[in-house]
Amino acid sequence: MRLLFYFGLSMLGLAFVAAAAETVSHAMPGGENSFIIPARDLWYALWPKSFLIAEIRAERIAPWLWDPVILTILQLPGWAVLGIPGGFIAWFTRPNHGTGGDHDVDEVLASFDLYDELTREALKTNDPDEEHGPQDIHPDDPIEGDIVTDHSYEPYTLPPKRSDGDD
Repeated sequence: MRLLFYFGLSMLGLAFVAAAAETVSHAMPGGENSFIIPARDLWYALWPKSFLIAEIRAERIAPWLWDPVILTILQLPGWAVLGIPGGFIAWFTRPNHGTGGDHDVDEVLASFDLYDELTREALKTNDPDEEHGPQDIHPDDPIEGDIVTDHSYEPYTLPPKRSDGDD
């Protein structure tokens, strides 16, 4: 499953490369002026030999495979041809898919129940007129003993400005 996940991620990466190549072809002078560049044109522009080899091999397997099936798919933009299946493959084969979920929610709800139970116990055991809160665990002046004050030196002062008389 992990191998399929990485395959899906690589297809998504190639989809981004195809989208970038399509954008570059729009920006180049004399490039495609259509709104969407088909994957067939993009493939033929980038790797013409592999396009022709794929066509010959597909026609050898079954003559109907290239013309109505593969060419119809290659009419879509390259980023869609690679990105849609790559996204589905990566999503459905991702590691730890479907684990946790309800167990994590149950664990969080149990921690809320524990907090509520501890609050009820604290209210039962403490005097109602007594104030409780963060002051119970924090000192009144938390910095009191941390700062060492040494008054044995004079504070630094800037020297007076010199006036050269050129003003």
